[in-house]
Amino acid sequence: MKFQRRAINPLLAFIAIQFAWVVVVVFWIDWFLGSHRRLRDIAEKYSPKLLQPGIDWVILSEGLLLLAVILAGVYVIFIYWRRQLALNREQKNFVSQVTHELKSPVASVRLHLETIRRHHPEAEQLDTFIDTMLADTDRLNNLINKMLTANRLEQSRWRLALRPHDLSQFLTDYLYRWRNTQDNTIELTTKIVADIHAKIEPDTFDMILRNLLENAVLYSNPPVKIDIELTASRGYCQLYIRDNGCGIAASDRHKVFRLFYRPQRADSHIKGSGLGLFIVRALVKRHKGQITLHSNGINQGTTFYITLPQIMEQ
Repeated sequence: MKFQRRAINPLLAFIAIQFAWVVVVVFWIDWFLGSHRRLRDIAEKYSPKLLQPGIDWVILSEGLLLLAVILAGVYVIFIYWRRQLALNREQKNFVSQVTHELKSPVASVRLHLETIRRHHPEAEQLDTFIDTMLADTDRLNNLINKMLTANRLEQSRWRLALRPHDLSQFLTDYLYRWRNTQDNTIELTTKIVADIHAKIEPDTFDMILRNLLENAVLYSNPPVKIDIELTASRGYCQLYIRDNGCGIAASDRHKVFRLFYRPQRADSHIKGSGLGLFIVRALVKRHKGQITLHSNGINQGTTFYITLPQIMEQ
């Protein structure tokens, strides 16, 4: 079975189809010229007046056009086949990764509960165990919410209840709460212009910020440095989130927003589901905005640019 799967490689299949198409074209031209020659011989023998000079190029061209259309159809099928294989491969990787992500906190919670039942630890140690278990359940809850959100975004037209908000104040308040939940080694720098307003849905915009900041921390080596800037220009709000992390290779920049996609790199042991940036882009689009990224390459950090329509203060 493994040999058969390797043998049915999309590229090899496409090359084989191209070769078969060339053979068919050569066969068609040879058959047409041979038939044309025989018909001319018959016409010369029985009715020379019906003969037309030269080759009937119209019929030959029509045949070649039909073969070209068939080749174009095969090429389209090949493109979709390759995309489906890539999606299936990414989905298998996702299942494997998520299984690990689900098992790790469950195993941790189980271990702490068994320790509590067997050894009845002191109150101070018990509090530490409880904090660890709560962190593990938060991690589980976050992953489950991502899976549910990604499914909802992919399967339905999720319309957000966008309302006017002071984006500057919303971002300031969110970052204050987020900073208090993070390690002191994270260096957060902000430059937020006051009184910038936009239509957002607070819960889903929370999700956008949480996923981007989570990635910034996850893919950065200590000390983590994150710069956040909010400005407005020409009727648009511009939010920049920069980190000093591992960066993104040029070949991956147009892929990282895909569902299930995770760049293959030496630090592939880093936990993740391949859902975060897919969710971010989908939610930004539902906020009538756009998101792009820039990275100078591996270990050069990444900057995400979010643009939203600005509204005047009401």
